[in-house]
Amino acid sequence: MGEVVLSFLDIINKSTEYLKKRGVPNPKCDVEWIVATVTNKKRVELYLEFENPVEEEFQDKIRKWIIDRGKRIPLQHILGKVNFAGNNLFCDDRALIPRPETEYLTELILERVENDFSGSILDLGTGSGAIILTLCIQKTNCKGTGLDKSKEAIELAKKNAQFHKLSNVKFEIFDWYKDKLKKKYDIIVSNPPYLTIEEWETAETEVKVFDPKSALVANEGTTDLIEVINLAKIYLSSGGLLALEIGLYQKKILLDVMNNKFTDIEIIKDYSNRERFIFGRKL
Repeated sequence: MGEVVLSFLDIINKSTEYLKKRGVPNPKCDVEWIVATVTNKKRVELYLEFENPVEEEFQDKIRKWIIDRGKRIPLQHILGKVNFAGNNLFCDDRALIPRPETEYLTELILERVENDFSGSILDLGTGSGAIILTLCIQKTNCKGTGLDKSKEAIELAKKNAQFHKLSNVKFEIFDWYKDKLKKKYDIIVSNPPYLTIEEWETAETEVKVFDPKSALVANEGTTDLIEVINLAKIYLSSGGLLALEIGLYQKKILLDVMNNKFTDIEIIKDYSNRERFIFGRKL
C-alpha cells in the first residue's frame, strides 16, 4: 500500500489476496471490516466509494492491521471489539471471543422468560461478560452476576459493564471447583470449556494461539459441564431455568447427570443444525 494513493477497491482486492494466501478464513469480509473501521465508514459504504482514493494515513493503518490479520491474529482482537447480540463489547486475549452460537443462546433464554422478569441470573464462566451483559441490557429489572476464575477475564467483563453503564450486574472471581456460592438464582447459564484436547488440537490458529486454552478445554470435554449442572442442582431455585452450551456427542452424558433433578428438558440445535444447547427447569 505504501505511499501510492490507492482506491478503496485497490486496497480491498490487494488485501483480500494477501490474506487468502495466508489461509485466513473469509478474507474479503475481514478486509472490509478493517477498511471500514479504519476509515470510520459502514461496510456498505465501501461499495459506494470503490473508486475513491484512501487517505495515506488510513492506508498505513490498514496495512498494519492486514499484516496482523495475516499472522492469524483474530479480527476481533485487531479491532478491539466484537458486536454481540447488537451490542459492542471490548475483546482481547483475556477471554474467549464471543461466538454467534452463544448469541443464539441468549436469544433462547430471553424467549423463555417473561417480559417483566426481575429475578436473578448467574453466568458461570462469564469470560468477557457477553452472555450476562446481553441479558441485563434486555432485562433491566433483573440482577445479574458473572463469575469466572480468571482475574483478567473479570477485569474485561467489568470494563464492558462500565462501557454500557449497567448497574444491575456484578462480576467476581470464582472457581467452581474450590469456591462456594452464597445464594440461589432464578436462571443459571453457562458456556463453559467443553472441548477435548483432541478437538482443540484441530482448531484454527486463531483459536489455538489467541483464545485462552482454559476457556475452551475440559477434561473429557464434559467435566466442567457436569460441575455446572451439579451446582445448579443446589443453587437454582425451584422452577428456575438452566441453560447450557455443549459440545459434540455430550448430550447423553449430560442428560444422565440432569436426571431426576430437572424437568422440561430441551435439546436445541444451532443454526448449523448441530445439537448445541441443553435447557431444563429445576424440580
